[in-house]
Amino acid sequence: MAPIKQYPYDPSRVAAVVFAALYGITAVVTTIQYFWWRCWYWLPMLVASLMEAIGYIARSYSAYHEYDEGSFDTQYLLVFLAPTVMAAACYMTMGRIILHACHPRYINKRTLWVTPRFMTPIFVTFDILAIVVQLIGGILSISTTPSSVKLGYNIAKAGLVVQLVSFGLFIVLSMRFHFISRNPTMVTSDPRWKRLLLCLNIACLLIFARSLYRLVEFSEGSDGYLNLHEWNYYVFEAALIVPAVAIFNVCHPARYLPNTSWRQAKPAQSITSEEIDLEMEQRGS
Repeated sequence: MAPIKQYPYDPSRVAAVVFAALYGITAVVTTIQYFWWRCWYWLPMLVASLMEAIGYIARSYSAYHEYDEGSFDTQYLLVFLAPTVMAAACYMTMGRIILHACHPRYINKRTLWVTPRFMTPIFVTFDILAIVVQLIGGILSISTTPSSVKLGYNIAKAGLVVQLVSFGLFIVLSMRFHFISRNPTMVTSDPRWKRLLLCLNIACLLIFARSLYRLVEFSEGSDGYLNLHEWNYYVFEAALIVPAVAIFNVCHPARYLPNTSWRQAKPAQSITSEEIDLEMEQRGS
């Protein structure tokens, strides 16, 4: 059987090498910081950065060997799945920011909508579901059978929808906390964590935009414009995710949060909805 060209276009070798270098640098820095700061809960970001680096190294190789199926499949799956793994790191960081910055009296459902106790388990569970579904869809979409490719695209779309919905809700919660945390009585006097929250929100928006692009790409199908033209891949995939990783090389969570272990700390105390109402009445009187 004659070898099959893996790309529907002539892949840019220069772009592949450039982004392999960029992601390689961020992966090395992330690895060093992981062990230097002993930020053990940051493992998902470490894994994701390595996935991106290996993925673009494989893409660089496949750009020079367009008929090599192994390198193409490797870069395709690793680059496709890595941002979803990054999302888990964002979920875990947000819970720790709230526990560190928010006064224990205000760590409740009425104030935050979702408390850190439930935030990480809920969103990480949906993230794992999205990864599994996208992995199945990604494997099928690189099949040589047209029916399997179509099925893979549909499954991958389902995984992306799960990710976009859960990640979108998370962004709403994160942005809302960014807004309500302006109340000085609600948060600690140490303002440094606000920089980390800003970086987290920026990274989340970049990952969300990239996932939206992927959903449109899979919705168009294998013969769609996005799949047949490489420029949009580097604009909406590579160029969006590399700053989402690099921003944490500059604003590493361990520089702002005291708890870097796997176990998420518990608030010392919380305030009930009735106590909030009573406090509001006392303020108004």
